Amino acid sequence: MSKKGLLFNCGKSKVMHFGEDENTLVMSFLDSVSSYTYNKHERIVGTGVVRCDISSFIFEKLEEKGIKTHFIKNLNNGKMLVKKIDMFKLEVIPRNYAAGSMVRNYPVIHGTRFDPPILKIDMKYSNDPMLNDDYIVALGIATKKELERIKELAHEVNNFLSSFFLEKELLLVDFKFEVGRNEKGEIIVGDEISPDGMRVWDRNTYVSMDKDVFRFGKGDLVEAYKELQKRLMV
Repeated sequence: MSKKGLLFNCGKSKVMHFGEDENTLVMSFLDSVSSYTYNKHERIVGTGVVRCDISSFIFEKLEEKGIKTHFIKNLNNGKMLVKKIDMFKLEVIPRNYAAGSMVRNYPVIHGTRFDPPILKIDMKYSNDPMLNDDYIVALGIATKKELERIKELAHEVNNFLSSFFLEKELLLVDFKFEVGRNEKGEIIVGDEISPDGMRVWDRNTYVSMDKDVFRFGKGDLVEAYKELQKRLMV
């Protein structure tokens, strides 16, 4: 019996189904926007499609750079075909500038540039607790060797995207992504990289084009996402 079309997994902002075969998945991006910190959740029509398009574009750029991802193709209408990979229960978060929880929890001024960037790793569990190397190894989430590769990959992705965004007169403040093992055991980029999980500021005005627009009621989130998309893809 073919599993194509059967529900595989659900998340807060995406639904996943088996794709063309058991080695592929279709990720459907939902119009669901939430902020755990500010206890906000809404359905904002149009956000799913734009997130999918931006994430697809970023994955394509990473692939062109030689950075492997699970991306296969954008199916349009908020759907993405990806390779099925064995995901680590981790969120990898490079920080280039101080914002969000970094400012709330530490004595640092909003907008401070980090040189070199800070790398934060959280566990995908409950309220996403922050981990250090010892916790990751002790909990069996990844080996020391895998963790070294994850960190190396995080810096590769961040260095490339930060430079690419800067070419578009944008500051990549911080972002999160996930990683997994492919069929060869290689650690590659998975999930999504979109304004739902990043902070992006206009280089000159510092205007946000990310989910902070929703968090702080700064305006129309769809228009902010579309402006980011336009800026990136010109």
